[in-house]
Amino acid sequence: MRRALILAFVLNLGLALAALAVSPPKVAIHFGTGGMPDGWAPAYANALLMAGLDALILLLFLFAPRMIRRTPARWINLPNKTYWLREENRNRMELILARRLDQFGAVTFLLLFLLGLLVLQANLSNPVHLREDILWWGMGAYVIYSVGWTLRLKRDFRVPKTAR
Repeated sequence: MRRALILAFVLNLGLALAALAVSPPKVAIHFGTGGMPDGWAPAYANALLMAGLDALILLLFLFAPRMIRRTPARWINLPNKTYWLREENRNRMELILARRLDQFGAVTFLLLFLLGLLVLQANLSNPVHLREDILWWGMGAYVIYSVGWTLRLKRDFRVPKTAR
C-alpha cells in the first residue's frame, strides 16, 4: 500500500503542475453555494498551496505510526490500547497502523485529486463554476470509505484470542 500512497501523491503533484501550466493567471481557489467562486489567487499560489498541502499530508501519513512510539500512552486513542501499547506488541501495532494509514492516505489523495480536477475544470470554464454534483458524490464516497476503514481498524486492533 505504501506504493499506492506515494503514487497518489505524485499524481497530485502532477496535477498541480499541469494546472499551473494551463490555468489563467488568476484562478478561483474557493467556491461558495452553487459552485460560484468567492476567493481568487494567482495560479502559482494555487499550485504552491496544492503541492505544499499534499507534501504535509504525505508526511503525516508516513510518520504517524512512528510518532506513536514517542507519544505518551494517555494521548493515544486506540482500541484495546493497553494490549497494543505493551512493548512486545508495539511493532505489530505499528505495522498494522502503517498499513491502514497508507490505505487511508492513498484514498485521501484520490479525493484531493478529484477536487483538484474539479477546481481546474471550473477555472477553465466560462464563467468559472464548480461542479457541485460531482463534488458531493466524491465526498459521499469518501465518508462511506472512512466509516468502513474505521470499522476495519477497530477489527484489526481486537485483542487476539490467544492473548485473552
